[in-house]
Amino acid sequence: MKSYISDIYKTLNILCVEDEKETIQIYKNMFSMMFKEVHCAKNGLEGLERFKENEIDIIITRYKMPKYNGLQMSKKIREIDPSIPIIMVTSLKSIEMLTEAIELHITNFLKRPFTQSSLLTIFNQAVKSIIVDRCIMKEQSQKITYSNYQEGITFAKEKIITKNDLEEEEKLLHFTCNTVYKPKDILSGDSYIIRKINEEEYFIFLVDGMGKGISASVTAMLCSSFINYYVNLQIENKNEFSLHSLLGALLKFIEPNLLEYEVLCAHFLHFNNNTKTIDYAIFSMPPVLYMLNTDEVYKLKSNNTPLAPYTKKFTIDTLHLEKLTKMIMYSDGLNENMVDDSEVSYAQYIKEDFKKANSVKEFEELSTHKIKEQEDDITYILLT
Repeated sequence: MKSYISDIYKTLNILCVEDEKETIQIYKNMFSMMFKEVHCAKNGLEGLERFKENEIDIIITRYKMPKYNGLQMSKKIREIDPSIPIIMVTSLKSIEMLTEAIELHITNFLKRPFTQSSLLTIFNQAVKSIIVDRCIMKEQSQKITYSNYQEGITFAKEKIITKNDLEEEEKLLHFTCNTVYKPKDILSGDSYIIRKINEEEYFIFLVDGMGKGISASVTAMLCSSFINYYVNLQIENKNEFSLHSLLGALLKFIEPNLLEYEVLCAHFLHFNNNTKTIDYAIFSMPPVLYMLNTDEVYKLKSNNTPLAPYTKKFTIDTLHLEKLTKMIMYSDGLNENMVDDSEVSYAQYIKEDFKKANSVKEFEELSTHKIKEQEDDITYILLT
């Protein structure tokens, strides 16, 4: 653990809410060496009282407990403190519980039984969130709107929510997979997920929350969080991954969580090497460009209208993998940026640059040469 993180731990007070005596003792033994103070409670009602009586910086709570369960307690605590990190420990795999937890802004989940390593990983993320909040408070007190440090650490927080299983190995089947994510501002309406289901299957999600500012950003992050947890459930339970099932669950989730006139545009792609296919659903996003073993550039065009609270049906189509040589999917920020010293957008050049580029470095050089000033969020995923 990095020394600066260790120093932060020693300034924080933790509340542990757990009805099993053995687990409480484990928490005491482990956390007494890490945190400034360790407060414990044996149920949700007692946990709420401990929270009211003490200065608490972070909470770890079991979901299933007598009197108040973890979510009931968290709901009461959120009325007092909407931002304190709350880690939920549970062995349940309920979509309904997940939906309620996301609405309460539960910071993270820990699956029982857990290891010390997995516990520390989740706590480090939560502590980084506390650091961000402290930095923001400090900036506000000094009446400074933004600083480079704040932008950097907030961007890092967004990166925690997005998930790329291929960030290190960069391999998706026989392709090299690279992502370029360049938000125009701290609050980005773009988000993406790249997940390795197993050795033969991968899933890509790229979303563009329509509009600007907090609303678009929160919506994109909310959907990313839901999809990440859903994919985790499928992997942990060794279920057969189904794009149809994922979209069905997402529609149920967004119906009560999107504003009446709010819409989302998104790419969903399921790569399956067993069937040599890509199942895809594109909701009013720019076309996915791809090439086979010829010089022709082809397009996967949108096959669905934007996602909205009233969306009930969707279409999934299939592309065969055998002859695919490269592919790019992107949010509309890339093709809507204006080309320097002209009155045309980059949409006029993206097909040509994609055809020329044999790596993400080459495509980035070609695109940035034309787009001198970024006017919108730029996110794209390139397979070569």
